[in-house]
Amino acid sequence: MRITALSLLLVALAALPWGANAGPLQLTILHMNDHHSNHDPIELKITVADASTEAKTTSPIRAKFGGFTRMVTMANDIKTSEEAAGRHVLKLHAGDALTGTSYYSLFRGESDAKMMAHMCFDAFALGNHEFDDGDKSLASFIEMLGKHTALCPAVPVLGANVVPGATSPLVGKIVKSVVITKGGEKVGVVGINVKKKTEQSSFPSPGTYLTEEAAAAQAEIDSLVAASVDKIILLTHIGYATDLAKLAVLKNVDVIVGGDQHALLGSAPDVSGVGTVAGAYPTEKTNGNGKKVCVVQAWEYGKALGGLQVNFDANGDVTSCSGKPHFVYDEASMRTDAKIALNATTKVEMKAYLDSLGNFHAKAPHAATEESMSTYAGQVTSLKATKIATAPAVICMERIPGQGRSTLCKPEESAERGGGVAQLVAKAFMHRTPTANISIQNGGGCRVDIPKGDYTMNDAYTLLPFSNTIATIEMTGAQVVSLMEDALSSSHDGADPSTGAYPYAAGLRFDVNMSEAKGSRVKNVEVNSRLAGSWSNIVLTQKYVVGTNNYIAGGKDGYVTFTEPAIKSTYVDTYTEYAQIFVDYAKEVTSLVVPPASEFSTKSYVGTDGVSHTPAPAPAPTSNPVTSVSRAAHGVFTPGGALLAALLAAAVAVLC
Repeated sequence: MRITALSLLLVALAALPWGANAGPLQLTILHMNDHHSNHDPIELKITVADASTEAKTTSPIRAKFGGFTRMVTMANDIKTSEEAAGRHVLKLHAGDALTGTSYYSLFRGESDAKMMAHMCFDAFALGNHEFDDGDKSLASFIEMLGKHTALCPAVPVLGANVVPGATSPLVGKIVKSVVITKGGEKVGVVGINVKKKTEQSSFPSPGTYLTEEAAAAQAEIDSLVAASVDKIILLTHIGYATDLAKLAVLKNVDVIVGGDQHALLGSAPDVSGVGTVAGAYPTEKTNGNGKKVCVVQAWEYGKALGGLQVNFDANGDVTSCSGKPHFVYDEASMRTDAKIALNATTKVEMKAYLDSLGNFHAKAPHAATEESMSTYAGQVTSLKATKIATAPAVICMERIPGQGRSTLCKPEESAERGGGVAQLVAKAFMHRTPTANISIQNGGGCRVDIPKGDYTMNDAYTLLPFSNTIATIEMTGAQVVSLMEDALSSSHDGADPSTGAYPYAAGLRFDVNMSEAKGSRVKNVEVNSRLAGSWSNIVLTQKYVVGTNNYIAGGKDGYVTFTEPAIKSTYVDTYTEYAQIFVDYAKEVTSLVVPPASEFSTKSYVGTDGVSHTPAPAPAPTSNPVTSVSRAAHGVFTPGGALLAALLAAAVAVLC
């Protein structure tokens, strides 16, 4: 072949990145994250208002915020407004769409896929909770996301650091990035999921793993830049703090739209007291090239929609970014903190105040989305009645051993060690929280007995009715013992003790003597991590990961050791609703039975009156009948043995 100067020129020209630096772009990114199968509005307090409104209401205002039916209306209206102003709109979801409410328990992602189709996202990045039920379940969800093409094109599912196993059904269903053209400009969107939490706290199938986040992100950014894409968005599910520390410093990154930390960003007026601000919206950083990076996140549970306005110059660099989180509310739901409906005048004034903020929107439900929601809502009652397990025998609900809270069991049935229900719930929590060595549940969090017979999802939500999630906290053995002392003090001491604080634990057991002073009530503490080995004495200096509900993890019910700064700093919320965890456990084991006595956290119990609830060991043979009966005569409580105790006492009287 003859090589000419012209052919060399053509080769050189072909190698130039002609698509790069093509022109400026005004882009608006509407984004959400961590909706966790929340489809309905959630009531929030508005605690910042103008002086006249505060004076008239004399209290904060409550209103129902979010919910997909109104969120879709708001997103559509913002998109229309932004496009009318000459801006181009991108809709992104930063992961953890799944798990957290009964909608997931009942529909396994089907309702989430339909709601997301109505919102019509341009890209969706995987979060750790997408893997809670393994690769097969996630693959099914991805298929669901692609079947509503009448509403929206199939959304690309991103995970640049997600590596499915060779035989995983996820093979071919996840892409590292997607290039979206807006205003004639190429915008690259790279998905990054949190490695440690996904691998250790969720359930990816064997063979599926995640690579290190920053390295995977940089590699995919480099690939996009090599393909002449000069506007790069990282769509991440690794947490706001990690976004700032690890990813904002990468080369050629322009925007980070994140999730996982459930961070509410903005100024005090931006959020008007509906939540606690974690940082600025947007938070500006400098990337590895010395250029501006804009970092955002949009809170949780469908309560907010991020609205980021970012401008790029002809070189693909960010020149400015601004915006606020947007909130949609139902104005008819507004009432005082005392739950009294607002009068017409006050409602008008309050709405005028919220309208003045510019990011609070009173919107009507989106008709098509509301129709879809009604389909799912109509199935809830019948689906909740579906059998998920069987209980061969009654399992007693009890707080303090022998207290008598059960409606199906006699007090003596749970007098020795407490109720089987809370013990079983603690075991379920540990079983479904892979990182936890032990788990702790307060007895009062379990509200009913488990009756003999078929067990339904509705039964599980009646047993665990609160909107609690499961969290993990790292503690030393000494701190665990201190925590148990806290719980026992809260459940017994004072004029009005909180009996619901009584602790039940899986993988942890101890003797209780309430006749002792606080600090000396918990004795002979043993650990059997994940109930996977044998019992051994707790090591006071060793670190243990404790799984528990976020209510007591916040120091409620007297569990104050959880709030110590060094302990609190290790708090990780899984954001999985605790009733759903018990549902998943029940489905897995299919038969609900009381854990064996050897697993009960209370090995023995002595009440404040000094009376033991636990049968004493059989006495050694003796020729002295007084010795052989003196234990019963001196207050050893034998459940169901009142007649025997009376006979023994009579014998002592005769002998004396």
